[in-house]
Amino acid sequence: MFNLHEQLIKLQENEVEIHTDFSFDGIDSSISKRTINSLTDKLVVSGDSINDDSVFGTLMCFARDLASVDPKLVARGLDMLVTGFENEIKQAASAMATAGSDPTQHTEALDRYAFLFQWIVERGESTASQSHTAAAATASQAKGRKRRTNTTASGSSSGTSIAEVTTGWKAKILDLYIVLQQLLLMPLGRIWNSVPERDTFIGVFTRLAHKAMEAPAYAKDADFQAALFNSLCLWMQNYNGLYGLATMITQNLQHYEHLSESMAALVQLAYDRFNGTQLADEVLRDIANKTFNSVHDKAGPKNTARFLVKFSQLAPKALLRQMGLLIKHLDSEAHILRSAMVDVIGHLTLYLASQEEQTEIIKNQIGEYFDIIEQRFQDAHYLVRAKVLQVCQFVCSGPAKFPKRRPRLIALISGRLEDKASNVRKHAIRALTLLLETHPFSLDGAELGIEQLEASLEKINSELAQMASAAPAKPAEAEEDKEGADDDEAGEDNADANMENAEAEADVDGPQDFANAGLSPEMAAKAMHLQFQQRYYRDALHFVYQLQEAQPLLLQLLGSTNKGEVMESMDFFVTAVRFRVDGAQEGIRRMSHLIWTPNTSSSASSAADGTAEEARGVRAKLLDSYMQLYLTPSDRLSAAENTSRITRNLISLTFGATLAELTSLEELIRTLMEEGLVSADVIAKLRSVYGYTKQRLPPAQRRGAIIILGMLAQANRSIVTDDIDLYLRIGLGKYGHDDLAVAKYTCMILQCLGSSKSKRPGAVATNLDSEENKRLPMGNPIFDGLQRILEEPRRDPEWFPAAEQALNTIYALGEKPDALGARIIRAQAGLVQGLLTLSKGDTARQADEFSMDIDGEGEASPPGADAEPPARKLVDPWDLTRMLFIVGHIAIKEIVLLESIEAELKRRKSDEEPRRKKRNSPMAKPTQRGKGKGRGKAAAAAAADMQVDEDEDEDDELNQIAGTTEDEVGDIISAIRERELLYGTKSLLALFGPLLVHVCKNLGKFNDRLLTVHATAALAKFMCISSTFCEENLPLLLLLLQRAKSPVIRANISIALGDITVCFNNLIGENVQYLYGPLHDADTKVKKTTLMVLTHLILNGMVKVKGQLGEMAKCLEDKDARVADMARLFFSELSTKDNAVYNNLPDIISSLSMGAGAVNEESFGRIMKFLFDFIKEKDRQTDNVVEKLCQRFRNTTDPRQCRDIAYCMALLPYKSERSLRRLLDALPGYQDKLSEDAVYKYFVEIVSKARSQSAQKPETKALIDEYEAKLKEARAKAIGEDNIELDVDISSSSQLATQATQPSDDEMEDGDL
Repeated sequence: MFNLHEQLIKLQENEVEIHTDFSFDGIDSSISKRTINSLTDKLVVSGDSINDDSVFGTLMCFARDLASVDPKLVARGLDMLVTGFENEIKQAASAMATAGSDPTQHTEALDRYAFLFQWIVERGESTASQSHTAAAATASQAKGRKRRTNTTASGSSSGTSIAEVTTGWKAKILDLYIVLQQLLLMPLGRIWNSVPERDTFIGVFTRLAHKAMEAPAYAKDADFQAALFNSLCLWMQNYNGLYGLATMITQNLQHYEHLSESMAALVQLAYDRFNGTQLADEVLRDIANKTFNSVHDKAGPKNTARFLVKFSQLAPKALLRQMGLLIKHLDSEAHILRSAMVDVIGHLTLYLASQEEQTEIIKNQIGEYFDIIEQRFQDAHYLVRAKVLQVCQFVCSGPAKFPKRRPRLIALISGRLEDKASNVRKHAIRALTLLLETHPFSLDGAELGIEQLEASLEKINSELAQMASAAPAKPAEAEEDKEGADDDEAGEDNADANMENAEAEADVDGPQDFANAGLSPEMAAKAMHLQFQQRYYRDALHFVYQLQEAQPLLLQLLGSTNKGEVMESMDFFVTAVRFRVDGAQEGIRRMSHLIWTPNTSSSASSAADGTAEEARGVRAKLLDSYMQLYLTPSDRLSAAENTSRITRNLISLTFGATLAELTSLEELIRTLMEEGLVSADVIAKLRSVYGYTKQRLPPAQRRGAIIILGMLAQANRSIVTDDIDLYLRIGLGKYGHDDLAVAKYTCMILQCLGSSKSKRPGAVATNLDSEENKRLPMGNPIFDGLQRILEEPRRDPEWFPAAEQALNTIYALGEKPDALGARIIRAQAGLVQGLLTLSKGDTARQADEFSMDIDGEGEASPPGADAEPPARKLVDPWDLTRMLFIVGHIAIKEIVLLESIEAELKRRKSDEEPRRKKRNSPMAKPTQRGKGKGRGKAAAAAAADMQVDEDEDEDDELNQIAGTTEDEVGDIISAIRERELLYGTKSLLALFGPLLVHVCKNLGKFNDRLLTVHATAALAKFMCISSTFCEENLPLLLLLLQRAKSPVIRANISIALGDITVCFNNLIGENVQYLYGPLHDADTKVKKTTLMVLTHLILNGMVKVKGQLGEMAKCLEDKDARVADMARLFFSELSTKDNAVYNNLPDIISSLSMGAGAVNEESFGRIMKFLFDFIKEKDRQTDNVVEKLCQRFRNTTDPRQCRDIAYCMALLPYKSERSLRRLLDALPGYQDKLSEDAVYKYFVEIVSKARSQSAQKPETKALIDEYEAKLKEARAKAIGEDNIELDVDISSSSQLATQATQPSDDEMEDGDL
């Protein structure tokens, strides 16, 4: 008699007895095949053939020798057993259905099948795992010790299932559990008389199921999982498997990560189809009773969290029953479990809100869950805060709008925009965007313009006021206000449904009781309807005001270094513009600056967060956003209407745009044009707007059209070349003279004629011989139009930028631009010389009407000032200003022209060198031609020789002019620039140098702000030409920098000093302190300009910092946020260049801590904390800084400096033993400073920080103990006491330091939830 329980024990102890000498090990595969075929024939005919001892013995041999059997025969053998098992089940079912039959006769056969399945499956899995481990070990030996360790570790952790290596195995196991379901549906009590025997039989298959689930190969198969889970549920339902299944699920959750969500599906299946409420309760109670520690237990909290989240999605009703117990995990130490509970609450809230009958209990439950969500906004871990924001997203995007909860949620979400973790900030932006997209205010086309909403509210208030005034006096006894319908009721998308929601949900502040006011029922109903509308518009306005409060932070996040934050901010502003939210257009303008963001591959964090959008890059997202907003045609409009709409959109981008925004917009439009996203119809429409002359066109329209055309022309030169006459007729004709801004932008688009490739307007082409860069003769009509602009007599401040671009165009396109420039200068000089006097009335009128107020510098004239006769003027200040402006800008363009000529000459020499070498080589010498050659060949040879001679003559002429080497070319050009332009006898510019110096020396006499500004700018431009002229007048320029009252002049001089530094670095080297002086200017614009100039010079290596970085560091604490942000960016970039921050740290500390320029201690602390972050990661630098700071203690007695030095030392991490050793060795140098409480406190923090470092060696711990003891002793001596307790509790400080050294939210990796 076969006893299954005894045989399983023997199998476990490897003591199974087989009464046959047959073995599959070592026999031929054909014999094995015949044996299996023979067994199959017997089992197919009758499943109880297994009771034959010879058959059963051979099958046991098959199980024992499974590792030696051909893999193809393994699957066939398993199929044979499954078939026999199925036949036996059918025979047992038939016996149960037949009266008089004894089903117990099938007990032994079924037990034998169970035994064989147990043995074969276990042996197969064991063999596959051993084979995989052996293969991994062999591979690791071949690849080296380090790789061996990694490979072995990974192999042992994951393993390999036989289902992965044996074809057909998994399908046969699937068939087994499908057959098993048939058996479990039968009354097995009639087959097994004893319950233990029956449970032993079933236990075989439950253990195999547990074993199968451990292998991911089985768990990933949906069909296999369904069959397996159905079998387990039948076991639970029919054969008291509840607690066994609950235990199995709990163990799987504890040990196997891949089974977390599968177990949730199993419990949900049991709950829905097999009356498994008790199973769900048992598993959830077990989870609720557990205590998780995220430090020592990593897998448990993670697996449980995934199970809870998945189960809340699959069976929220079942989970809701045990939420009273599970809620305690919101206070779990494991952050991942707290995060999961927040996710669970979100899904339960959606489930409750979806119920048709909203009882009071459900309403209260939803309110409690929202309270929990709001509390979790303050969770200590950033992943939990991020999960809260994600929950807000999917809860508010469901069918229920929760209008009364939204204002509080928006306020909390807006607060997370300033979270220290970038992941939280990103989800906060996304949540705001989703709340905007799903807002419940769908009346009036769902648009949220404040003006429109306020107008509607005002209208409703007026109607209600009229009805209230017309109503009779209200009775003394007023009814209590009706409570509104549930605030969590789902809102519909259409306008009527939203109106009904508003009526049902809104409580009107201070409502009029029109029902008891004596009004007719119709009027009372109308009044109530108006009150609901009033509440609707009030809520809508409050929603818009909340969004506007968040917009400044979102504008800042557009400049974040985190790609995800930037892209989410872009999505918000695009959505806000779509809903007409006021202020959103500013975000779209700021977005244009992101076009300069380089396209880089997404970081690991971005990939982990998993958005393909982030991988595409910010630039691609920006282009898509602008395409979506401005260039995408509407399906509701015709082609012509879409063209007009897109044209209007593009032109509107230029309205009110700053220079920086136009520069970024130009790059953006150019990129769109290069990618073919701007149609020819739009370009034609822009031209028609620019050239429209039939009626008066608003100036902004024509300006916008020419600006956009100029941007498009950067990518497509044909936009200019195809219709030059249009630009000459409009921009350089009457309309350009009437609107100088149009003339300016026309000049800029004409500069694109200089090259077919994209380049900035005003640049000069270097390859002057190429056809595309061929310069125009000076008789071209373009230059006549440009000259007319320069000679425009109208007094308009817009003339200066127009004249600048006109001169840029002349020097970019003309063959001889200097000749035309000389004529323009002479004409302007003649005008100034000819105008000697002005009538008193004209002078006063022109001064008042045309003087330019620079930055609001001018003050109103006191009463009666006009009574005093004005001073007599020899020339008109306006004409003199124009002349100096033209002279100064031509001087700069002459430098650019000389540089382009130098580059061209060097290019020609570089191109000619290979040809010269070829001609001078022996192979190139002429050979004697044969006498029999024809005349044609002789003539061709003679022509070739003549051409060569001509080329040589031309090269000789070039060499005579410019020398034979590139250095000689450079020397000649430098000599022209140095001695000819400003000192040559025939130089026109030389006549104006003394005039500029005279005007700048007597700014007080030339009482005209515009003149003084342009005179100093022109002088600075002249100083960039010649080092001699610069050296002579540099003291004057520096004096003006210190004494000029106009901030514009000071800012211009600061820029000029940067240019002079680039041109003549040796002259500024002795006066470098003047470069840093304007950093302390009272005017923010001057300070910002100076910081930009210094940033450019220092980061590009044009100025060597020698102790002046302290002045730059002070800008980190500037009151103006733009200056402080720019300073942070400067030091962030500087930290990447050869340890610049580390090398200059001592000078920075001295500058900030000592002398008259020292900052206060609070500012010093913030600045140092920012700067020390750049050296914390480098142990060697930390060691050296410790040594240098300790040396400073020896040389100072000032208490302030001692505190500052100790604070800086406390900022270091002390990760290495060397740092501690140097600190200990230097103790005699600063032990007398320990009497200062603040100094001692910082050293106690150092001890605490050193102790908090993980994985310390015993030697390091001993060193810390030694230093702590000596520190206490030195402290006692310093304050004159032999026995003293520590003033600062080191243990508590150690705890604080441990918290401070925990990884920040930004450094921690995201979880898997």
